[in-house]
Amino acid sequence: MSRSEDQILEELLSELPPGWIWRRDRDSVIAALLTPLAAGIAEMEAVAEAMLLEVDPRDASACLTDFERVLGPDPCGRDTSTMSLGDRRQLAHQRWTARGGASRQYFINLAAKRGVTITISENLVTYAGELECGEELIEPPEQFIWTVHLGDLSDETLFEADEGQAGDRLYDLTISDIECDIRRLKPAHTEVVFDYGSL
Repeated sequence: MSRSEDQILEELLSELPPGWIWRRDRDSVIAALLTPLAAGIAEMEAVAEAMLLEVDPRDASACLTDFERVLGPDPCGRDTSTMSLGDRRQLAHQRWTARGGASRQYFINLAAKRGVTITISENLVTYAGELECGEELIEPPEQFIWTVHLGDLSDETLFEADEGQAGDRLYDLTISDIECDIRRLKPAHTEVVFDYGSL
């Protein structure tokens, strides 16, 4: 925890050698000489304490551009200059902590780091003797297709006759940029489908 200028000045005065020439009151010449030093130390301690937050990209402000520089250009081509500070922090954290994986939970956690809630469903090949009436028949190679369900989309708009105007789209949906991350990291032998319906 950083100290105030007064606390540091008090400590510096207490460290002076004993003797009548080394006056320890705040009106002395020595206190006037030590005050700028105490101010510099207090500022240095405050900056050092603030840098503790800069270690994590989710909290970084001053060092966020350094994280982005070290990570290099975004593989999905996103322009961070158009993103909000919170979105930039989420993206930097997701890229900084990425370790790879191929499990469902890995991709769910990947999306969660970007603030997106997803569920994943996989296709399992059906075999005679295991299939029940009414179940969908899944044949090879459909087991290599998995579906990511993105249900929480606030940018979905539907044209309404009494509110719409000429030139408006009948249906508009903003595609989540998490698609690029998942497509880029998916196992090479699989194909991923994105479902923007409700969860």
